Amino acid sequence: MGKPFLTDEAKRALTEAVREVEASTSAELMVAVRSRSGSYLHADLIAGIVVGLAALTFLLFSHWPFALLWFVIDPVVAGVLGGLIASRFPGLRRVLTRPGVRRRLAETAARCLFLEKRVHGTAGRTGFLLYVAVLEREAVVVTDIGLEALAATESWQRAIGAIEAGVRQGEDGVRIAERVRALAGVCGPALPRAHDDVDELANEVCE
Repeated sequence: MGKPFLTDEAKRALTEAVREVEASTSAELMVAVRSRSGSYLHADLIAGIVVGLAALTFLLFSHWPFALLWFVIDPVVAGVLGGLIASRFPGLRRVLTRPGVRRRLAETAARCLFLEKRVHGTAGRTGFLLYVAVLEREAVVVTDIGLEALAATESWQRAIGAIEAGVRQGEDGVRIAERVRALAGVCGPALPRAHDDVDELANEVCE
């Protein structure tokens, strides 16, 4: 992303967005942000292999003479360096990974976190998790059974789609917080907040 997604300002904005949503509805929202959702070793290996082959190609077709030992050592060294460099650049790892794989990694991590943080344990079963995977540029929403009917509505899908689009476009946490606030107008009419409603999930961003 152009600038860090989760700055201190973004954390405050997302926390306030969660409070604003929950002030109008009995639904419980948790926002989680992770730098990545997988190891991406495969991307590092692809980069290493490509760089190693490029080094070998150079040795084979260069007009300069090289000792035979260079043909063994140089491609290996170049490949290792290529893999290490790829591991330091999230954007390169993203490019070397198919969109479907990135989405699947993010969805799996989101569902695991949904259970780990017991988002499914609210009294009305109306908890939902917004999971943002920064490297993947994916936003995943996991809902509990109390929100199934709401999640099927056009207004919900439009609001969630706007969040997903913002993350894919590389918007930072402050901009995404503005999109999260729109969920108040979606959840409030369908699941209005009761006078004795208890805040059951943390409002702060889960890192």
